[in-house]
Amino acid sequence: MNSTQSPVYHTSVEQKRHAQDVARRQRMGKQMPKLREMLREKYRKRIVETRKKCTDSNREIQLSELREILRQELTELEHDLDLEQLILDELLSDVNEWYALGEQNLETLYVEPDDQPKEVLCPVCQMKPLQRQKKGYLCECGVKFEHSADMEQLQSLLHQQIVSHEVKCTQALRFFIEPSSGHLYNMCGSCDYFSSV
Repeated sequence: MNSTQSPVYHTSVEQKRHAQDVARRQRMGKQMPKLREMLREKYRKRIVETRKKCTDSNREIQLSELREILRQELTELEHDLDLEQLILDELLSDVNEWYALGEQNLETLYVEPDDQPKEVLCPVCQMKPLQRQKKGYLCECGVKFEHSADMEQLQSLLHQQIVSHEVKCTQALRFFIEPSSGHLYNMCGSCDYFSSV
């Protein structure tokens, strides 16, 4: 077997490490495994302590951040509750005001007639009195319509239409101004009642 080429060895990495380990053991003697185990144990302890310190410090940081976030959320919640209470108070005062105005309007509807000229409530807003102008009537709410009747006649016409509607229907009659003609009309959405004043 004369060959000019050198032989090719197929050794794996594991085989090389095993060979190095055997060579070290022969050189160091029997103390090698004990030293290695001792170093491994120290290394494990150091890793465990380092991990524990890192974990504890991370926990402390996370807990402090969590406390801060909770404090912020609680202060925002208190502000939200205060704001909600203010909104609720405003809504209740509005409802009380509307209720008082409604009661006042009911009282004005059932006042006994006297000798003084009466004010006629605006049939559209039902809150403000109508004011007579040359060709029609005007209200502070912005309603303006044309009508030739005086105040007493207009009140009588409005009363007649409300009564004739209430005979047939329980819903409230709605008054509105027709934009193109500027005249006052009334209608009911439930019984299809429609009429001009």
